[in-house]
Amino acid sequence: MTDADELATAVRNDPSAPKVGRLWQAVYGLEHWWLLPTGDAADPRPMVGVVEDATFLLAFTSDRHVKDFASRQGGPVDEAGIPAMSITPKDVTGLAPTVVGQGVAGILLDQGLHSFVAPVTALQALWDQFGAAA
Repeated sequence: MTDADELATAVRNDPSAPKVGRLWQAVYGLEHWWLLPTGDAADPRPMVGVVEDATFLLAFTSDRHVKDFASRQGGPVDEAGIPAMSITPKDVTGLAPTVVGQGVAGILLDQGLHSFVAPVTALQALWDQFGAAA
């Protein structure tokens, strides 16, 4: 279990501001997040999912999470790994205006047991508070 897993579980049990802050500090302190590509090699696009009629960009805080998700979806997982893309939290924040225009409501991190969400419209504020100092 990673720090993000433990913190996400703690927030589900007690969504107090200090716990939520520690979660986002840990997530925005990561060097990068992982995305699963869709489309073809010439034009890869990050995978999105739909939850309760809202579209979310699927992102993962560890290679283990992205590998587990890909495996559950029947994606290619072998000794060479999975065909994942990585992106920095800062770059994800910079994409917010573009993905909002494409109808994406938020980012769903670590989809599954430890999942948590950030609305796309909150990414800049989250970056300003937790990422810019990292």
